[in-house]
Order: sequence, then C-alpha cells, then structure tokens
Amino acid sequence: MKDIIEVLEEYISEENPRKWAKLSSTIQFRRLVLALLKEILKELKRLNVSGGKNE
Repeated sequence: MKDIIEVLEEYISEENPRKWAKLSSTIQFRRLVLALLKEILKELKRLNVSGGKNE
C-alpha cells in the first residue's frame, strides 16, 4: 500500500488539471478522502496514546 502522501501527490500535481475537474464526482475521490481521514485519525490516536509528546 502506498503512503498517503504519495497518493495525494498524484492528485496535487498541476501537470494534469483535467484530473482535478473529474476527481470530485468519482468514487476515486471518495476513496481518497476516506484514506486521508483514516491517516489523520491514526495520527491523532498515536498522539493521544503518547500523551501528545513528540517522539
């Protein structure tokens, strides 16, 4: 599985603006949003478990 940043980079690229136009109405966009949310939640959980200390 790719790192979420690698996945996002594929969409953030300004080389293909048409990809942005099509993205918001696709199932692929919904999967991307859910993957990003999952990574955010995992990071928040990790921070909560560690007491908010930077490791």
